[in-house]
Amino acid sequence: MGTELHSVVSPPWSQSTEGFRLSQLRANLDAYTEGQTISMADDPFTKPKSTFMARTAPVVHEVWDIRSRDPKPGIRVLGCFAETDTFVALVWDYREALGGPNSKEWRDLIERCKAEWRNLFITYPPHQGSNINDYVSANVLPV
Repeated sequence: MGTELHSVVSPPWSQSTEGFRLSQLRANLDAYTEGQTISMADDPFTKPKSTFMARTAPVVHEVWDIRSRDPKPGIRVLGCFAETDTFVALVWDYREALGGPNSKEWRDLIERCKAEWRNLFITYPPHQGSNINDYVSANVLPV
């Protein structure tokens, strides 16, 4: 299980494979915050492998994941949108620790994400939308 997100996305990173993976994760998060074009998938089960951000199942929970895929194995960062263009990254883990999309490990990470949201935003549910542009208004490629 990953540690707290803020502790892994701030340099310096060790001169190791793990340090390189974490620095790449930071670069992926920076791509989103800098407004670079990202690909997003609304369907948790049907998406290209290279998709940057995707919903998790079940979609009614409004949990999304940023998929840091390079180097392999990747890292997943889960969070929710507070409003359009405002993604709150809450939890993370190494992809190899999560198993398949219906695994207990994935469900546990999604539940941790939901719990973190409730701890931070007690009375505010995650933002909901009917299409990708309800979440990200510009520089997005729906896939």
